[in-house]
Amino acid sequence: REELIRRASFDLLGLPPTPEEIAQFVNDARPDAYEQLLARLLDSPHYGERWGRIWLDAVRYSDTAGFNADPLRPLAWKYRDYVIRALNDDVPYDRFIAEQLAGDELYPAEERAWIATGFYRLMPDESNASDLLLARQEILNDATSVVGSVLLGQSLGCAQCHDHKFDPLTQKDFYRLQAFFAGLVPEEKFFAANDIDRKIFHERETAWKKSHEAPFRTLHALESAAYAKAYGEKRLRFPESMWEAYRLFPDDRTAFQRQILFFSERQIRGEIKEEKMLAMMSPEEQGQFKELREETKKISEDRPRPAQQVEAMVATEVSDIPATYLLGAGSYANTEEEVQPGFPEVINAVRETSEPQFNPSRESASGRRTALVNWLFAPQNPLTARVMANRIWQSHFGRGLVENANDFGTQTPDPAHPELLDWLAKEFSRPAWDGLADARIPWSLKRLHRLIMLSSAYRQSSRSFEGDDVTTARLSKDPGNRGYWKYPARRLDSESLRDALLTVSGNLNPKMYGSPIHPPLPAAFGKQGAWPETKDASEHRRRSVYILAKRNMPYPLLATFDQPDMHESCARRAVTTTGLQALFLLNSDVVLDAAQRLAGKILVEESPGDPRRIIERAYRRTLGRTPQDPEVQLALAFLNRQQELISQRVSAEETVLQPLGGPVVLDPSLGGAWVDFCHALLNLNEFLYVD
Repeated sequence: REELIRRASFDLLGLPPTPEEIAQFVNDARPDAYEQLLARLLDSPHYGERWGRIWLDAVRYSDTAGFNADPLRPLAWKYRDYVIRALNDDVPYDRFIAEQLAGDELYPAEERAWIATGFYRLMPDESNASDLLLARQEILNDATSVVGSVLLGQSLGCAQCHDHKFDPLTQKDFYRLQAFFAGLVPEEKFFAANDIDRKIFHERETAWKKSHEAPFRTLHALESAAYAKAYGEKRLRFPESMWEAYRLFPDDRTAFQRQILFFSERQIRGEIKEEKMLAMMSPEEQGQFKELREETKKISEDRPRPAQQVEAMVATEVSDIPATYLLGAGSYANTEEEVQPGFPEVINAVRETSEPQFNPSRESASGRRTALVNWLFAPQNPLTARVMANRIWQSHFGRGLVENANDFGTQTPDPAHPELLDWLAKEFSRPAWDGLADARIPWSLKRLHRLIMLSSAYRQSSRSFEGDDVTTARLSKDPGNRGYWKYPARRLDSESLRDALLTVSGNLNPKMYGSPIHPPLPAAFGKQGAWPETKDASEHRRRSVYILAKRNMPYPLLATFDQPDMHESCARRAVTTTGLQALFLLNSDVVLDAAQRLAGKILVEESPGDPRRIIERAYRRTLGRTPQDPEVQLALAFLNRQQELISQRVSAEETVLQPLGGPVVLDPSLGGAWVDFCHALLNLNEFLYVD
């Protein structure tokens, strides 16, 4: 039971259980003690933080845009918080995906659904792109590829330039799927309201604009012309079609023009200061500009305000949708036949109709993405459920039934247990019946967790015994454990490792949500790329999911222990073993601080005069178990030896790490020995691995 609660806690929360939680479970005589444990863990708010991180891996979440400049995306964290909250609320998976793909269409009155559309804004984005048409096309390609791999388990990105070389996916399939997203426009503000309130506000705003439009148009004409002139020779980096769109009044721009201006307008405004822009105007124009700005500012005081306008990184549609073309060799400059929204034929073969039906749910929405959601979760399409069921299984066992969670194609070996995958997908996507009158909502992720974690495959030991006949036979027949004859021991992922260090040392700040934190970087990191530390030191101790996710400079501890590259969807994290990892655990300030705080905590919890009890307490906090007598004897010998060595260092006036938060009066050599002992425990494989 000690191993089982530690396994379940790390799996569902990404955190180790406390000694008190372990003791409670070990001594729980109820026949459903384990079921009650799972219920408690699944109800914990830390569940969303753990499983939110797994979803963020798949959708390549980052707080920065990547490429050379890697600028900050100050509102991206709202999508991260949306994911954590949705998983904690056990939002059904079909609704979870519907909000991300079409939240603005399907649920326009809900703030959460708008924020969910930030899914489309997570792509790497070159902030200083000069080829605007290429930048637009790359974002559309990215959205198509990610939807294909994350939701459908298909390497559709390989069909961008030509028909897939191995799977029955055509280039036309790729661009037909892309057409669902062709009209998306990035926004930083949105108005969440129901149809009636939206209509009322739209009528009021239209009337107000009609009465006051002239000064705003004149002001925009003056300003845009001056900015264009101030850009000087750099004007040539953008096509003339962009400058035509730039000069247009914002309300008159098409969806296509808004898309390309997303890349150029921020460059123009970022590179040209207002003083330089004003210098491009004649004295008369400057006077007119200032008068108009004051006039429009005063007029805007009476502008109708939406009841709920929220700032977030979202995507939505405007009234017109740009055409989508099949691109020869994948080049935006080589357009061939125009294509309409459609589904990959090989997946769509089970459908009665091959053409999606569009039923717009609100004004200016095309209904395209709603049709895509309906197809993804149609009973005739089993792939969506299979892909997610496999992803959940993989996160519990370290390896999926299909080994590449993002590619169910011919380049990935067949499922190890196809019948099991079929069964899990069916159980996931259909209601669960506890009785004739009690049908539960389908697509519950938490129910799927319970289903897997209550299985005998999950609850068996990870240990094999050398020389045991049964183990020998199983090893001979199935050395790769494809038959799950034992539970596969796994190393903690990078976030769980850091969070475990904070937890066992009593130093974890459980605060949830909000803008990303900037913990201290290693002293030798250097200034280039460094971030300013968050001023509140308590914020440094928050969970790793809240650390600034910087594409070009991930937090060193997380990067060292295989945090994935945030430029691409991560199907499964790599697990490397490097000398740098060992050196990090031995020398990192993060680990040394955890050892000092752990030593201080156990010396307060147990009498300093009873080293045996302190050793037992340290084992229970770090490894989740009571040490065996030989381990206690080894620890006592280690402490005596370290105390002698540290006494010499104290005499030589060398710096010796001492327990933090421990007893005020303590022999420095003894205090240093306890820190070294705790440091050794935090370096054990048993701390780093889950049995």
